[in-house]
Formats: sequence, C-alpha cells, structure tokens
Amino acid sequence: MHTVSLTATGAGKLQQTAYSYSLVVALPHFVQQMLRQQQAFFTAQYGYVCGAPRLCIAHFTAHEAMENTLLRYLQRIAGMQHALSVTLNNYSSIPEHTIYVRVQQPVCFQQWIQALQPIDNYISDNGFPHLQITQRAHIPLAAALPPNVYRKAVSHYAQQVFYAAFMATEWVLLKCKNNYSNEVPLCKYHLL
Repeated sequence: MHTVSLTATGAGKLQQTAYSYSLVVALPHFVQQMLRQQQAFFTAQYGYVCGAPRLCIAHFTAHEAMENTLLRYLQRIAGMQHALSVTLNNYSSIPEHTIYVRVQQPVCFQQWIQALQPIDNYISDNGFPHLQITQRAHIPLAAALPPNVYRKAVSHYAQQVFYAAFMATEWVLLKCKNNYSNEVPLCKYHLL
C-alpha cells in the first residue's frame, strides 16, 4: 500500500503535489550513441550543453495520488499497441530556439495517440489540462538556445545529414517535479 502525503492549507483543503509526466519512445542504444555524438559536437562547437535525447509523444500533469491508475492504464494501452518502424531523417529547426532530428513519417504515431484517449479523459476529469500531444514527432538535439547560438547552428545543421531507422518497441514514462531537467524513468512498457 502506498502512502500519499497531503498537506492542509488555510481553509482546511488538502493540497497535493502535481508532477509533470512525459511518455517517450525508448531509443535503441545505437540511436542514442549517434545522437550523443552529435550533441558532444554541438557542445564543443557552440559551448551549449544539450539535454538527453528523447522522442516524446505526450506530456501531461497529474497528482502523484493518480499515479497508480495512470500506470495501470498505460500498461493496458501499451499491451494492445504494436511496435512501429521509425526513420530519423536529417535536421530541422524551430525558429530561434531548437535544432532537432526529424522523424520522417510522424503520422505513424497517430494510432498510439488515439489509444491514449483514456489517459486524457482521466487527467482532465481530475481537473488537469488535457494531454499535450507532440504533433510533429522529433528528437531535440539542442533546445532553448540563445538566438546567437541558434543562428550559427542552424546554418551548419541545414547542410548536415542524419539517418537512422529502428523499431520502436518500448515506451518509457518519465516523471519530474519542477522542470524537465530532473526527469526520472518511472516505468517501461513493452509493445507488441
């Protein structure tokens, strides 16, 4: 049995801590290595430290007390989803702040996104914002860049080639309290 700590507020209401969660595709080791090499180059070239490479499909916020139900829902949903072929193809950018690796056919994630509807219903029924779906799946190489670093990097990466293909066979649920730099893996889900 799990114990949830609740603190009383002035009017006798209970306040729970809300956490941010990210559902990501587990990247194979060889893809992680390729991305980390590119990030190491980015750091050496531009003096900017990059975050861990990840392919996020959805974000949401929920109380920790909801976690067990969320984990069970995700276990059931993942158990009905098939692994997908993913192709990473070249670099692109979000103007003024992010350089990323493109997913060639982001539409392939639509079946997974539709299957996450029970999660969306559960969190919104509990007073939280709807599930934030990643509309154009991608893997950030470097995000939240200062404009001067972005301008230098985007001209370099526009001329570079990146290619990797793999089967996406697992999801990982990441949890963090304040910002995405403190994410910890909470659970791993195997797909069919």
